[in-house]
Amino acid sequence: MRYFFSKSNLFSNLSDDTSRRDVATFVNSYPTLDVSHELVKGEYTAGSPIILKVTLARDVEDGDDDDQTVVAPFYPHKKLANWWLVVGDATSRQLLVIKRVTVTKSLGVKLEFTLPKGTHSLKLYVICDSYVGADHDIGLDAIEVAEGDDSDSDEDMESAVTLT
Repeated sequence: MRYFFSKSNLFSNLSDDTSRRDVATFVNSYPTLDVSHELVKGEYTAGSPIILKVTLARDVEDGDDDDQTVVAPFYPHKKLANWWLVVGDATSRQLLVIKRVTVTKSLGVKLEFTLPKGTHSLKLYVICDSYVGADHDIGLDAIEVAEGDDSDSDEDMESAVTLT
């Protein structure tokens, strides 16, 4: 069964001003997050760190405070809205990096990960731990990773010897 709500139907069931105020408070607190990202340019080799710069910005009115408290009347404690930044490969179902952040107005984050040799199609997931539907699923440009230095070579083994 499908339910279709229009604005007039939604508010017609709210009989008192308190209920309408509660709905308005929730709607106004719902997070709007702008996400931009940039892969740091360079030669990507297997085992070498790859850096993804992510910028998160909340749509905050000038007069609003930076209160991150979630509107959750049945939650027993004060809850702050947090975001999880996750870089993963959807085809292999592998997570490469995960980081939890709280965004007041804007935030810049560097995510560092390594990849094996080959071509990789990754995704950046920005997941809100407090509001359903506020998440972002962003496809990244394909990353071509070349073969890295062989760390098992004789030269590396000789230089790894400890002196006593």
